Amino acid sequence: MQTKACLGLFVFLCGLAWVALAQQPAQNSAAQVPKSVSLVFRETFKGREPGAPQQVPLTDRGLTNANLELKLYGPGAPPVPDHESGLALNNEEDEGRPGEIISYVWSGVTDDHWGVTLRDKNNYIDLRGPAKIRWRARFRSFHNLRLIIKLADGTMLLADYEEPQSTYWRETEFYIVDIPRWRVLDEKRMDVSRDRAWKTDVDLSRVDEIGFTDLNRGAGHGTEGNSGLDWIEVYGNPVTRRR
Repeated sequence: MQTKACLGLFVFLCGLAWVALAQQPAQNSAAQVPKSVSLVFRETFKGREPGAPQQVPLTDRGLTNANLELKLYGPGAPPVPDHESGLALNNEEDEGRPGEIISYVWSGVTDDHWGVTLRDKNNYIDLRGPAKIRWRARFRSFHNLRLIIKLADGTMLLADYEEPQSTYWRETEFYIVDIPRWRVLDEKRMDVSRDRAWKTDVDLSRVDEIGFTDLNRGAGHGTEGNSGLDWIEVYGNPVTRRR
């Protein structure tokens, strides 16, 4: 009886030890999630230079933040030489603020799907914890803007979060943790047709690029169907890139 009691006690203690070990990685992982964030970068896009047209193709020259790189994806992003096309940087009056001229990314004449991302040259970005995005944007006629991210391993993901259409420019703030799920995005085609499985357990500790798309081609000027983004702010924690 004494031997059986000792054996039972040994098994019980081993079970407690196993449970403690099993919980340890989860506790350590939770402890590593940032408790606070700061502004990692802001991009407002350059206004029109003297003598330049009101609308120009979107390139790196349109960035105001020297620490950022602009990345364009999808067949609709670059301009086609023989007609008005591609993503553009527009400069015009803000209809909701008469007399104020703004510069913004605009998709109205894109011929196909497109995507835009910004890449910090020196850091990945940890988007866990209270990380958030703030932007000022305007979307028209079913062109609902969605957040896209590219992870350090090269995976591009589309957020299950979209902004509704708006008559006027609107500032929005949302937390990354509140995005319920993601879809893998084909960066060449800018669509999600090849992998239809939702991803819910995404490691956001090293995000390489952050941007947006509406998964549409442009429908022209005015209110026919297009997306515009005036500025974007990313709040998280910088993670130094290894050289």
